[in-house]
Amino acid sequence: MSFALNATQKEQLIDVLTNELKVLRAKAEISQQKLADRMGVSRQTYGMIETRKQRMTWNHFMALLMLFKSNGGTAEIIDRIGAYPPELERYIRLNNVKE
Repeated sequence: MSFALNATQKEQLIDVLTNELKVLRAKAEISQQKLADRMGVSRQTYGMIETRKQRMTWNHFMALLMLFKSNGGTAEIIDRIGAYPPELERYIRLNNVKE
């Protein structure tokens, strides 16, 4: 059985997360520089994503999602805003299965 998120679903999830980046970053008590370092981008690029001057990629979304989902201060926010729906959890689980 395979499962994939379509482009529209991915874009919607990116929008949901982008809308909450400032709140999530503040709650996690992490600087733009540290987030950028963890994403593998410059601080300027992260800042542009946070202010919606640049759209994040799916890889950026996944990096931020995992960081905020694993943080005790932000995991509840991720769940509440719907950035990690069951479909995405299933997508991740199925695509990480070793055959």
